[in-house]
Amino acid sequence: MKKQAHEIRPASARACLAFCGALVIGCAQPAFAGTTDAKTKPGEAAKITEEQASAIALKAIPGKVTSVKIEKKLGKNVYVVEIMSQTQGEKDVFVDLVSGKVIGTD
Repeated sequence: MKKQAHEIRPASARACLAFCGALVIGCAQPAFAGTTDAKTKPGEAAKITEEQASAIALKAIPGKVTSVKIEKKLGKNVYVVEIMSQTQGEKDVFVDLVSGKVIGTD
């Protein structure tokens, strides 16, 4: 007797494609996780903490720190320290991740 090849029915094929598509999307997601926030470049590890960056920023512009995050500004990865100042309003202070120097304000 001749053996028949396994036949995939259309409904099964759709289910398989849906599963495989979900699997591919699910696997790809971690590769893109966190790409909205700038991270350090290879070989450029942060040498200062968020707390140190806040203290440095407060020396430049006195006030109250409202937020600290890492972004790419002026071609470098920096801590962006948002400060609410009584005299200047809301200001952003850019503190270099490696050197700890203030490289600008906005």
